[in-house]
Amino acid sequence: MSEEKSNTKRNSALLGLAAIVAVAGSGVAIARTVRARVDRGRRDRGLSFGTARVHGAVLHFARSGRGPALILLHGFPQDWSEWRPIIGRLARRYTVVAVDLRGIGQSTAGSNRFDAATMAADVHELAAALKLDRPYVVGHDLGGMVAHAYARLFPKDLRGAMILDVPVPGLDGWDDAVSGSGAWHVGFLQTPDLPETIVAGRHAAFLGHFLAMGDHSDEQIAEALKGYASPAQFHAACEMYRAFPDNAAFGEEKRGLNDVPVVYGTGDGSPFAGLADRIVAALKDSGFTDVTPATVPNAVHYLVADNPDGVAALIEQHA
Repeated sequence: MSEEKSNTKRNSALLGLAAIVAVAGSGVAIARTVRARVDRGRRDRGLSFGTARVHGAVLHFARSGRGPALILLHGFPQDWSEWRPIIGRLARRYTVVAVDLRGIGQSTAGSNRFDAATMAADVHELAAALKLDRPYVVGHDLGGMVAHAYARLFPKDLRGAMILDVPVPGLDGWDDAVSGSGAWHVGFLQTPDLPETIVAGRHAAFLGHFLAMGDHSDEQIAEALKGYASPAQFHAACEMYRAFPDNAAFGEEKRGLNDVPVVYGTGDGSPFAGLADRIVAALKDSGFTDVTPATVPNAVHYLVADNPDGVAALIEQHA
C-alpha cells in the first residue's frame, strides 16, 4: 500500500471517531462515539454508537441525525434497540440519542443504585458530555419513570418530556397499577435474590413472555434478550424494580411548580389507559403546569413495536 493511500485510510478512521469531554453533575463525563457498525448492514445505516462514563457507570448509546436533541429511554425488558423502528424517521428532524440504561445492554452499572433519580442523573451527564442543548426526553415504561425524574431534577435543561405507558411512582394511580393481578411480576422481581436464582438459564422464556405481548419480530426479541442475558444484566433489571419504593418516595416528595411541558401517553389498548386521566391530573396536582394527555392508536404496552408511525408522529408533534 502506498504512503498516500495509507494516510488516506488513517485519516478516514480518525474522522470516524469523535471524542467529547465535558464537566457535568458529580464528575467528568467522557463520551466517545464510533462509526456505524458495518456488519449490521442496512438495519443500522446512519447510526453511530458510543459510550459515556457517568457516575462511575458507562452508558452505551446509539446516535443519528441532526437538529434539536431528542433522548430516547427504553423500558423493560428492552434496550436502546426498542427505538430502532423510528430512529431513522426521527433523525430527519432531530439529533436522536437512544440510551441503554445503566446495567442493561452494553451499559455498565457503576454502582448498585438503580432508582429513577440516579438514572436521570446518568442521562443528564450524558447529555452534557454530548453537548446536547436542552434535549427533549422520551421514556417508555421504566424509561418513563426516568423521564419524570429528569423533568423534576433538571427542569431548566429540558425542552420537554414524554412519559409513555407507565404509571408515575408516588402519584395517583401508582398503587392501583402495581397491585393488580397483571402486575404479578413486580413483587417477584422485587424479591431479594429469588428471581436471579430461578430465572438463571431461563431468561429467554421469562422475558420472552412479556415481549410476546407486543408486535415484535423474532429478531427484535432476540436482540432485546441479549441485553439481559448475563447475571449482572438481569440483576440490574431486578434492582430497578426493587427501587420502586425509592421512586415512589421521590414522586411524593418532589412537588412544586414546574413549567416543563409534559406529555403523558398510553396505548389505546393498554392496561394503563384506564388510569391515564388520573395520572394526568396527578401530574398537574404535583406542580406540572403544562401536561398533555395522548393516546397511541392500535397499541397496547409496547407502543413502538405495535405502532411505530403513531409513536413517531406523537414525538414529532411535541418535541
